[in-house]
Amino acid sequence: MNAKQMVLLLAVLTTGLLSGIFFGFEVSINPAFARLNDAAYITAMQAINDVIVNPVFISVFLGAAILLPLAALQQEGRRRNLLWMAAALYIAGVLGITFVCNIPLNEALAKVTVSGASAERLQTAREQFAVPWNMWHTTRTYAGIIATAIAIAACLRKEA
Repeated sequence: MNAKQMVLLLAVLTTGLLSGIFFGFEVSINPAFARLNDAAYITAMQAINDVIVNPVFISVFLGAAILLPLAALQQEGRRRNLLWMAAALYIAGVLGITFVCNIPLNEALAKVTVSGASAERLQTAREQFAVPWNMWHTTRTYAGIIATAIAIAACLRKEA
């Protein structure tokens, strides 16, 4: 395997891994958390937000944003075009939404003190967080899945 192939492989792998993480949230964690009471939900989301920012996650999350454009630069023809499409979709639809929408919501939720809070305060905090966070999460999940599919399609194209 040469360096160009390795970059392409890592670009597709990181994009797929990140999309898989988001997909897992979409189909299992978010529906399970919807069953929790407000205090448990907020506590659980705060715990996830505390641990998700770790070297492995960041390497995959940012790796795809770096490796997809790098792979596109190394390719030619239709394969290059597909990789640029995947990169644009990933950067705007996954990275962009995460930084502009989900992270600010995570930061606001981190400021909520569950212990001693009234039921009304917890309900309001959850509603202000969960509704927009889940909407943006669903959007970035689909963007990641589509970016992964496009990157795979690029791999299946014959080189120009």
